[in-house]
Amino acid sequence: MDSINRQSSIVNPKSEILLAIDTCTRRSSVALRDLTMIRAECAWETERHHTAGVSEQIRRLMRTANIRPADIGAVAVAIGPGSFTGVRCGLAIAKGLALARNLPLIGVTAFDVIAAAQPNHHVPVYALVEAGRGRVAARRYEWREGVLSVADDWRIQSWSAFAESVEPPAWVCGDLTPTLESLLEMRAAVAPAPLNVRRAGYLAEIGYARWLSGAVDNAMTLMPIYPPEA
Repeated sequence: MDSINRQSSIVNPKSEILLAIDTCTRRSSVALRDLTMIRAECAWETERHHTAGVSEQIRRLMRTANIRPADIGAVAVAIGPGSFTGVRCGLAIAKGLALARNLPLIGVTAFDVIAAAQPNHHVPVYALVEAGRGRVAARRYEWREGVLSVADDWRIQSWSAFAESVEPPAWVCGDLTPTLESLLEMRAAVAPAPLNVRRAGYLAEIGYARWLSGAVDNAMTLMPIYPPEA
């Protein structure tokens, strides 16, 4: 079965809210978006309490924005890479909501969420996600006719190996460390702190565009992506 379902009519005006969930690493984020704006958003460090923490944040944001469960019309979720527990928890929550209420589900990589926040500097962009064990997952993007597009497959490297692989000029963003910044030195420009947070608001933006176009995933077959163990 194809994991992508194309539908001609997606958004129900009575349930136009999209819920976005990102729990790929210890930094989690959730957001609620309607047809025109982000209604509520929160990002925080969860450590090992993804399920309880994310569920409570979703309920809190819905109360704050005066959004009822019946108003949710679709769910977008970051599918990795990241920690095994984190990715699994976020996807489980998203799938549970989608299957229980027959909602469209949209899976987005953590790389795409980071990349979506970056300004156009007309240089390649490297989006990073921490992979544990002193490693980083990296994906390279290039600007093509003003649109940031995936340039190659993502890969796992040590921080030092990644720094050596960067081809200047470049823009590096995502899960950075002071050590990596010093390793990069003059090889690349480093995104400022606000652009290094995987905000669920950007996940919601990607998800809403796909929802409107009908490019939604099959909730039964959508799979996470994890860094290799070795």
